[in-house]
Amino acid sequence: MKSISFEVNVAKIVLTKLAASVFPAVYYSRLSPIRYADIPPRPLPGENWIRVKNRLAGICGADMALFFVQAHPKISIAALPGVPRVFMGHELSGEVIETGKGVRDLSVGDRVVLQKYLPCCSMKEIDPPCAQCQAGNYTLCENFSEGPRLPDNLGAGFGEQCILHRSQVIRVPESMPDSCAVMVEPASVSLHAVLKRPPASGEKVLVIGAGVIGLNVIQFAKVIQPGCTIHVLDKLPFKREQARAMGADVVFEGDPYDEVRRYTGAHLYTGALANRTLVGGFDCIYDCVGYSSTVHDSLRWLKARGDYVLIGNQLSPVTFDMTPLWQQEVRMVGVNAHGTERFNGESISSFDLVLRMYTENKIRLNEFVTHRFPLSEYASAFRTIRDGREKIIKAVLEME
Repeated sequence: MKSISFEVNVAKIVLTKLAASVFPAVYYSRLSPIRYADIPPRPLPGENWIRVKNRLAGICGADMALFFVQAHPKISIAALPGVPRVFMGHELSGEVIETGKGVRDLSVGDRVVLQKYLPCCSMKEIDPPCAQCQAGNYTLCENFSEGPRLPDNLGAGFGEQCILHRSQVIRVPESMPDSCAVMVEPASVSLHAVLKRPPASGEKVLVIGAGVIGLNVIQFAKVIQPGCTIHVLDKLPFKREQARAMGADVVFEGDPYDEVRRYTGAHLYTGALANRTLVGGFDCIYDCVGYSSTVHDSLRWLKARGDYVLIGNQLSPVTFDMTPLWQQEVRMVGVNAHGTERFNGESISSFDLVLRMYTENKIRLNEFVTHRFPLSEYASAFRTIRDGREKIIKAVLEME
């Protein structure tokens, strides 16, 4: 069974990082920690497990960071105990082909998407679960590095098959195309972010980055609060056009500081060394990029007591001026994937709410997948995404 994994081998990681400056093709060579290889078949590890035949798997920013060895050893999660090998691919649409005898609510032939990718209490069958898992916030599990270790060689989305605990997957409607099903996970990230800080009627909102996450933030913000005004910042013209198609009211075309002043009425000031800031600005900013520059600028583009929502993230430390945090009393809100939402008085998982909105035709998922690559051509997929020469919204791997 072919599968793509990342070897947590310090020597390989360091060597790849050092070699990349003079030999960029090292990322696609045997020196890289990335492995595309057969993993030995294994039986289901327990009665509550299933085997899934993968159909489509999306490539996201976290996959790019692993493939191009961008994780920094000083970030907080690097201090957590790890595993010798990470199977890649968490945006997954597949079909159940085997179930354990304890699985009562799934059958062979059911189509599913992967909800829980990282270890949590349900996958480890820890009883009672931690407080976060009890609340449905599995990405915040307090037993991520505790309790029993998960079985080896389970695979994930970037492979022909994978073995998953029943608690990891959500069934999708048979009528839902794979190209939409594979988008449920990233859409859930955007929905979770918007519901962490919903826009209010009349508020001016900025979305930074019109990739998959940003485009979904736009459409969910409009569904949840049609009365807000959504502004979008992205450097690529085709993404700006897509943002308009998803419901953005204003798309920045010029210098961002001038555009913030123009559309919010904020006062723009320029000091020594081309140091610019604004007084006044947006009520809320959703940062779907998370670079040092976007964090730095966003805090200056918010009105006093505005909210900065960090969705995009980097696996390396960032630097920014924290002055606006106290000088303007702005708030920073972090977003870790998805979980359980409170929506219209109901407690519901991000995935189930995305599926409900999709079936009610409140959101669109059918126009995101723009590029498809066979699993065996994964290197070409990663190279194409990184080159940035093609108009890619979402690239997926197709299982052969």
